[in-house]
Amino acid sequence: DAPPQKVLGLSASINEILFSIGLTPVGVTNTMSYPPAAETLPQIGSGYQPSLEAVAALEPDLIIANGQLHMDVLPQLEAIAPTLVVMILSTADIPAITRMVGEATWHETSAEYVASSYDSFLGLAETVSTMHDGPSVLILVGMLQVPNYGKSETYLGDMLARLGATNIADGEEDAGPFPGYAMLNIEAILDADPDVIFTVTRGGAELVSDQMKTDDIWSAMSAVQNGRVYELDPDLFVQSPGPRFVEAMLQLYQMLYGAGM
Repeated sequence: DAPPQKVLGLSASINEILFSIGLTPVGVTNTMSYPPAAETLPQIGSGYQPSLEAVAALEPDLIIANGQLHMDVLPQLEAIAPTLVVMILSTADIPAITRMVGEATWHETSAEYVASSYDSFLGLAETVSTMHDGPSVLILVGMLQVPNYGKSETYLGDMLARLGATNIADGEEDAGPFPGYAMLNIEAILDADPDVIFTVTRGGAELVSDQMKTDDIWSAMSAVQNGRVYELDPDLFVQSPGPRFVEAMLQLYQMLYGAGM
């Protein structure tokens, strides 16, 4: 019956959307550092396992949860406050969820303005990408010894597909805890010899992109020999899908084609 006054997003992605439409959440997850204003807000723990006690202490009148991360605690969340569940799997989800969040928070006008700009950018990116012969790509998330290979169904894979790249993992069966990731054997990767490799190191002290340079097998691949292995920021390209996808796609375009969009 009235605009919510204390909105709480349970992931960095959701809170970045709230900031983008002009609404400051009452709290953030403990690793959120963008925008800078987020660092001054109360923390509720990890986006994967938020503290229900911390959530309740903030007395939100609207909670926005992540459909991949929080369904197991949805009853507890709904006992604290009305809860909206959203999920961002691709760039196309971002304008749609921005509009949904805008409606739920009574910020429809600003949300529509922001979402329309996202739609326009996606259209521009796909148009510009048709002017190029897109390269073949490989996405490796994790460690070189324990790799997960992202397909075009992942957030990063979707951005690359929209920019005209061909993903050598597409068509493989999903494997692992999150959808859109496959397991490839090294022989198949050697045969495909992708033009560009994107790595996102998680759980290792040494960057995967650096390990490839000294590995007997990986160092024989064209992408490694041609200096076309790119280490990506986990937060921007994997963990926090949201408004900064524009920045992410501009960076990817430069890596793919060596020029600005």
